[in-house]
Amino acid sequence: MRRLLLTKNQTKMKKTFILVIAVMFGMTAGIRANATTTSVMSTSTVVASASSSDWDSVLNSYEKYVNEYIAVYKKVQAGDTSAYSKMASLMEKYQKLAEQLENAKDEMTASQLARLQKINAKLAKAIQ
Repeated sequence: MRRLLLTKNQTKMKKTFILVIAVMFGMTAGIRANATTTSVMSTSTVVASASSSDWDSVLNSYEKYVNEYIAVYKKVQAGDTSAYSKMASLMEKYQKLAEQLENAKDEMTASQLARLQKINAKLAKAIQ
């Protein structure tokens, strides 16, 4: 019975991980869609209300989050039930970062958008 319960919990967590990944990629797809428009604009127009370093800071936080997420994901895949407790804190971090990234989509430079895509590619590769 315990084995069955763990299997159900693992299945539920895997579905949650997949949902988080889908939301992440859905959110950043909108950012990538704006990249074409942004790259066509002049450099002076791209610089918006937030400074470039503000978005670099957000990207740094997002990259740290992705690294932590990948580590927890690997533990869950290996059957480490203690990793499940990390999911709640990861979800809170993700919600904050998602909001910041959504607000950034029209203000990031082309290089920042490229960095975001690179971070997302790293995540996608890790969960394959």
